[in-house]
Amino acid sequence: MGSIYIQNNKDKYINFFSCCILVRGFERSTIYDIQRETIEFIPNTLIDFIEDIRGRKVSDVLEEYKLNKTAKEYLNFLEKKEFIFYSSNPSFPNLSAISINEDTSEILFTTVILSQHIYDNIDTFAKNIRQLGVKRLHLHIDNGNCMDQLLKILSSLEYSQASNVSLSFPYQKINKKVYENKRLTSITLFNSPKKQSLINNDIIKNYITCDDSKLFLTRFNLFDIAIGINAYNVAKNYNLALFKTIFIDRNGNIKHNFSDKNSYGNILDDFEEIKTNTVKTLSKLWSIKKDDIEPCNVCEFRYCCTTTYLPEKGKTGYKVDCNYNPYTAEFN
Repeated sequence: MGSIYIQNNKDKYINFFSCCILVRGFERSTIYDIQRETIEFIPNTLIDFIEDIRGRKVSDVLEEYKLNKTAKEYLNFLEKKEFIFYSSNPSFPNLSAISINEDTSEILFTTVILSQHIYDNIDTFAKNIRQLGVKRLHLHIDNGNCMDQLLKILSSLEYSQASNVSLSFPYQKINKKVYENKRLTSITLFNSPKKQSLINNDIIKNYITCDDSKLFLTRFNLFDIAIGINAYNVAKNYNLALFKTIFIDRNGNIKHNFSDKNSYGNILDDFEEIKTNTVKTLSKLWSIKKDDIEPCNVCEFRYCCTTTYLPEKGKTGYKVDCNYNPYTAEFN
């Protein structure tokens, strides 16, 4: 049983890399490789196998499972994917948690539907975005000729803490100066005559043929996952999808997401009002972890999902109506 490499390490112990996180789901499980920032789908039985062999001597495992074809496939898979390694040491420390209090930003992730109203008050808008400490910012414009407006907005945010800026606007010719913004990571152009994806100056450009009516609907897809040590640590302590995340509509109203019918303040309000009241109110949902929400608590994506579903409290606890069904591993 096993490869030559496995056979040559019979006297050593099997260790599972601490940067690889096992997450058991209802229908299937996953391994989050938070160092490579990738995700691997696995059967639930593989988690049982890993938990059984971890810290055991290779020779003992080979002897116990020598007639088990599935076990052989599992062991070869784990070795090939570099999820396990062999060592004379039977155990290693778990990955150290990063303090989630290290970042002092009031808000980390913000999506903004820009409008003439916000544009007319661009200085106040930019000032509050800066003071909130927003790190990841998405700007959406529905103007078919918005390059001048966009450049002015990007210029106003020059001294903000936003290190990741993404844009969405109607299909049009992009001013070359837009690409000079070092914080820009992606652009979505809707109403495009052709669907395609390109990379220009390390900026991903996605051209989509549909309009923007569904861009911000709350629906889970595989693009909405965050695999990394920071995301995982937040997800273990808070609701990753809602933690320090806001949506700003065209009137400047601050909400949890596009579908939220409530407003918790306005981005053009006095900053102290936003910090003291708005953020405090928003944070009430931040502590409702996916482990405490149905069906998230049996979902293999629960520690990497960033889809901003708002949990509703029922008789038996919190729940959401997600378009992904973890009981069947299918999308609705």
